[in-house]
Amino acid sequence: MIDLQRNLLTALLAAGIAVLVLAAGGLALLLGRPDVDEIEPEGRTTLDEVQVDVPRTGLEDFESYSAIIERPVFFSDRQLPVVEVAENDAEPESPEPEEVEEISELKASVAGIVITPDMKLAMVADETAGETMVLREGMSLEGEQAAWRLEAIQPRQVRFVSVDGRQADLELAVNTSGLAAPARARPQQQQPQEQPDAADQQQGEEGAQARQEASEEARARAEEIRRRVAERRAQLRAEAERRARQRQEQQDNDG
Repeated sequence: MIDLQRNLLTALLAAGIAVLVLAAGGLALLLGRPDVDEIEPEGRTTLDEVQVDVPRTGLEDFESYSAIIERPVFFSDRQLPVVEVAENDAEPESPEPEEVEEISELKASVAGIVITPDMKLAMVADETAGETMVLREGMSLEGEQAAWRLEAIQPRQVRFVSVDGRQADLELAVNTSGLAAPARARPQQQQPQEQPDAADQQQGEEGAQARQEASEEARARAEEIRRRVAERRAQLRAEAERRARQRQEQQDNDG
């Protein structure tokens, strides 16, 4: 129930709304629903044809400006260039075949192979460039032989693959000149030892010197391989430490 003393304005508004609703309902019952089709419009419903004058722009007819086309000001000779239109019947020129660069045969040799649980390395001597490179699987040669890529490294050979699908297997070059020759069996009857002459003695000295040089070269090559492996491991270790520091800094910043 509405308290008329406290909500007098609300009661008056509700009563006014109720009176308006009742009045609208009474009018709807008395007048009924209007027929829109029977309502005739007032006045004229058609439009007369009216001639509209186009406003003048102050420009002359198009023919008056033909001199601009006959003597254009954008060309030094005041003449339009002649453009030749290609005939549709002309046969289209066939594209010239692209020249495919011929890939030469692989000219290289394997000077050393290093296989560890972490990596595989091969020392390849490029005979064309005259230098030795340390390659991993998937790396390519440089310069004129850049079309050859190292596909696989095995304990005794490596395999190269060219961009046109050719394969080349290179065996590891093993230097056996420093190895001592096997001792021959002595005959049952000892013959008197002959004094070696000067030529045999010189030949023996030269052979010993050659074996010593080959041994030193092999040691130097092995030392070079160990040095490069150590440098690569140090580089990988430094890279891992740098990434760890970056992740730690990122975590500190996020925290």
